[in-house]
Amino acid sequence: MSTFLVIATTFLVGSVCSADEDKSTQEKVVSRTKIKLIYDGDIGPDPCDFSTLSMLHEYHNKGMIDLVGVIGETPDPYLASTLSVYNQLYGNDIPIGAFNSDPDGVKFNDDVKKRYSEAISRYCYTNPNETVYKKFGNRETKTADHVPHSVAMYRQLLSQAADNSITIYAAGQLFTFPALFESPGDQHSPLTGLQLLEKKVKEFVFMGGWFPNSAESPWYQLTDGAEWNWWAFGDKNTTKTTIERLAKMGKPITYIGAEQGPRILVGKELAQRLGREHPTTESFYLFKRTAQVPQDSKDRSLVLKYDNPAFDDIALFCVVEGGVGEYFERVHGRVQINESGANTWLPGEGNESYLTIKIGFEPQLREVITDRITGKF
Repeated sequence: MSTFLVIATTFLVGSVCSADEDKSTQEKVVSRTKIKLIYDGDIGPDPCDFSTLSMLHEYHNKGMIDLVGVIGETPDPYLASTLSVYNQLYGNDIPIGAFNSDPDGVKFNDDVKKRYSEAISRYCYTNPNETVYKKFGNRETKTADHVPHSVAMYRQLLSQAADNSITIYAAGQLFTFPALFESPGDQHSPLTGLQLLEKKVKEFVFMGGWFPNSAESPWYQLTDGAEWNWWAFGDKNTTKTTIERLAKMGKPITYIGAEQGPRILVGKELAQRLGREHPTTESFYLFKRTAQVPQDSKDRSLVLKYDNPAFDDIALFCVVEGGVGEYFERVHGRVQINESGANTWLPGEGNESYLTIKIGFEPQLREVITDRITGKF
């Protein structure tokens, strides 16, 4: 754990703007209104979850967003610790809400817990959240029972916000929202959770679904035709209920589907820049699709061989820096979701849209996202 103090110092210095940085980027930072952002995500098994945490903190430290809070969605007792480790690493104290033993928190059924555990075992060499805590945590790192559960944190953050000021970026399963909708008034606000969302949120952005039709993807034969996030480990109606109730509010909703991820591959370059002793790099080494033991070598150490789709990173870039017209095209319409989380798209007008990367812009976008993950602006 002593390694943590060294890398924390290194990256705090590395995140500071240098005099030689691109002036146009700095001018863009100044000219854009700072986004008040709540990040809601599942951290693991995919390494894009960890690289997105790096991006979030880099954007926050750069002054491009006010990262109001981070919410963890999965039933992982080490999830809160990962969020805390990133706070420590980047010198921040962002409020955390996550799964814990509080009986008033989100209720996960046994099937969801089992499928989550199976996914970690199938795709990772070890639980990445547990490994990050054991390798990079210290006595100041918060654990699950030292943070509020996700519904309580949402209520606290929303009650403190100005009306129509919050952007929620959700890049995982949506387990918290149904419980938040039904949450009653408390010490933070007399409003229900649904009323708080209607009053305080300006827009919603989701990394989820597969557009225009999730049934087109062969990836989702084992998830009832639903994209991974929106499948919700088989928890019926979680995604359908959430999206339908939020869409009725009439606020802007943007979707960036998983079909965009494989067009932007990142990993080896960012790992080289961040160094081996960084939790984001660690997540790539723990993921079976990106790191392997060479079969023709006596050294049985894992080697980072492959890049990984930047699913969540792409969407975060859209939230913060825009890029519609430059990197992305917007398609208006309305999403339809069945009880399993599978989606189709109905073109038309309204408050919903999805984004797609413009053909030929993949190399440029890959470079800029790698830059943002590693603190280069």
